[in-house]
Amino acid sequence: MSIRISEKDTSIELFTPNDKPYGMSYGEWTVKWWQWMISIPMNSNPAADEDGRYAGINQTDPYVWFLAGTLGGMSVNRRCRIPLKRSILFPVINIEINPVEQPSLKSPADMIRYVTEDEDDIIDLDAQVNGQKVPIYRVRSDPVIFPLKIPNDNPFKAPGDIATMATSDGYWVFLKSLDPGEYHLYFSGSCSLGTRNVKASYTLTVVS
Repeated sequence: MSIRISEKDTSIELFTPNDKPYGMSYGEWTVKWWQWMISIPMNSNPAADEDGRYAGINQTDPYVWFLAGTLGGMSVNRRCRIPLKRSILFPVINIEINPVEQPSLKSPADMIRYVTEDEDDIIDLDAQVNGQKVPIYRVRSDPVIFPLKIPNDNPFKAPGDIATMATSDGYWVFLKSLDPGEYHLYFSGSCSLGTRNVKASYTLTVVS
């Protein structure tokens, strides 16, 4: 079941975790997001980008456009052009872990516990499109443990050119495709102490 939020002339529709966007579960799409984000070298990674110039890199899916948050600790203002008829998936705040990044995590249960405890501590969440608050959903990866190829020069400065197994958890927004035009997107999230935080603004231009 998807939901619609309307205000004046603006109508925004979103997928919920009960939906199967384009034949896949919400959690499967979050796995695809992680595989996309981690595959891009740091010097052009959208999560490390301050102005949006790299937002279009490796956007090969015909149905969904991925937006990145940040790697934490900075606020960004980005501009991005999105093709018409693409849904938009982005994390408000999320986490992925694997034994390459954290060798102390010896089992899938250890990894799952790690990400669960991290996201259980997230207390501040906000997401808005054109000033309208939109629902944010906590979604675990599907499958819970998934394959991940970590390249050299990856965003987490982990050893590269390694295939591993990972898990993820986080808070997400999945917008259905928007009509042509300009949209202002804002989202933020932080943990209880504020030491892990994300804040990003986008000016999105949907083009035919």
